[in-house]
Amino acid sequence: MAGVEPLSALELIFDYFEDHVRAASAIEQRRPVALGVIGFLVGAVSLFVSQALAQRLTLLSFSYTSCLLVVVGRLAAGFALAAVVHLILEMGGVRGSAASLFVQLGLADLAWAVAVPLVILLRLVYPGSTWPATGLFAVLWLLTLSLKARGLTDTYHVSTGRAWITLILPYAAVVVASLLMLSLAAVELAVQLFKAFR
Repeated sequence: MAGVEPLSALELIFDYFEDHVRAASAIEQRRPVALGVIGFLVGAVSLFVSQALAQRLTLLSFSYTSCLLVVVGRLAAGFALAAVVHLILEMGGVRGSAASLFVQLGLADLAWAVAVPLVILLRLVYPGSTWPATGLFAVLWLLTLSLKARGLTDTYHVSTGRAWITLILPYAAVVVASLLMLSLAAVELAVQLFKAFR
């Protein structure tokens, strides 16, 4: 359009949360993949720091290496989620852009940025209790999931229900595969114990 300059990255982020339809059309036109990467990076660092503040880093220490591991893992998971969801929708006959979806998913992860100040506030208000932080993480996780589902709706023009089902399928597959591996390990352990006492 003549006389209309494209949105800056900051305006695009604000529009993502305020006017998602306008943001989705700008993302579709420009496909700012770097903005999606930045969203995943900010979300991962915020999640890592907020979990450290809430004393929830059970497997990792609070170090640069652990933070880098979390950031790379979240970024890889973002790429994988965008690819798998795009493949599921393409196999269902729906057309859309995987790059635009990746940007939408990255911007959805920006919701984790509010975790750090909220955890600090919860630590001041409830110094000895861990339940408020657990509730906060659950609410923010559901918020990011809903923003991701909205991004699917905006990018692929599918219904909200189909977006939720498509988004939950990869998570459900990981849960089922984990339970299958756990049950196979339990069976193997039982067989080994049976052989040992025989």
